[in-house]
Amino acid sequence: MTEPNPAFDTAHPSGDVLFRSCRGGYLHSVVLGEAAMEADVSRLAEAIVLAADVSFLKAALEIRGEMVTTGHAPSAAVPTGDDLRVATERLLVHQLHADPRAASGTGR
Repeated sequence: MTEPNPAFDTAHPSGDVLFRSCRGGYLHSVVLGEAAMEADVSRLAEAIVLAADVSFLKAALEIRGEMVTTGHAPSAAVPTGDDLRVATERLLVHQLHADPRAASGTGR
């Protein structure tokens, strides 16, 4: 249970954050690229949480699938594919680094 499953790996769109989970959604590791250390701390924390959420949900959906396959009906507390879709959408729009054009006020 402590071995990471690459199928659950989730990278932030910036490529500077990787969250890796084990079976059941247990945290294995978080990898931060050097550029992540230049990010605003609140943006970095949010990036880690968003990547962690998607990685966990991938792992949880594997368990959900096993439950259904064996004839069990998961409770409403067990995440669904919709939960993963929403979490993935949130991750994909997150920006780890501020847009330098927004900071300059030019927007171009």
